[in-house]
Amino acid sequence: MEKSYTIRGGRLGRERLRVLSNVLQTGTNAFLDRIRIRPGMTCLDVGCGGGDVSRELARRVGSAGRVVGIDMDADQLDIVRAEAAAHNIGNLNLMVADATKPPSDLGQFDIVYSRFLLCHLPARLQVFEWMKSCLVDGGILALEDCDFTGHFCYPPSAAFDRYVELAGNVMRRRGGDPHFGLKLPEQFREGRLAIGGIEIAHPADIEGDPKLLNALSMESFADAIVSEGLAPQAEVNELIETLRAVVGDKRVYASVTRRIQVWGQR
Repeated sequence: MEKSYTIRGGRLGRERLRVLSNVLQTGTNAFLDRIRIRPGMTCLDVGCGGGDVSRELARRVGSAGRVVGIDMDADQLDIVRAEAAAHNIGNLNLMVADATKPPSDLGQFDIVYSRFLLCHLPARLQVFEWMKSCLVDGGILALEDCDFTGHFCYPPSAAFDRYVELAGNVMRRRGGDPHFGLKLPEQFREGRLAIGGIEIAHPADIEGDPKLLNALSMESFADAIVSEGLAPQAEVNELIETLRAVVGDKRVYASVTRRIQVWGQR
């Protein structure tokens, strides 16, 4: 999975994950509200990254509940452990694990959740089936994933369009699918999960974190874009500078990727 995952991780990726959380968390919290997570539940967060959703799940299930977060990025998990300890979160267990080669002893959970993971994986359908197998009878699978067709910028920007093009192309080159969010309802049906709800979340703004996230995402994709030969380093650097330059320009209205949220019951 190391080569297929296109976004830079580790401590250098932490700024992006903090901004990502600021941009996405309101929509994710509303999604979790619809699932009606209760105290005492057990939850699995697959590809937990910076741990923001894991900590929210831990808060919702309370001391009687339990949350397991898995991610292949050991450096990120070290940061998350320190932050969880600083906030006295004792019901969150973090494990270094690859979702394509998952541990066999995780057990089963009331809730299995993931955000922006399957779109990056060549083996996404197998991982979907594995996540489904981690559910107790009546358990809920809750997924959020991207739909790159939803990006917009006004006034139109060649740099913005090029960023979206390159990000999508490098995901495809490494076996991912930048439109996988659109396919989630079909995947749930084929997986014989009773769909409980489908929502769309699509942050956009004239300044601040949504626009900054695009610049940070371009930075995180940069190494993969260059190594795959999709664009030279000079062009990538220029795109990053341009995307950063318009963050505070209120004349430019831009979105991050549209995301599709689906939950279903086993």
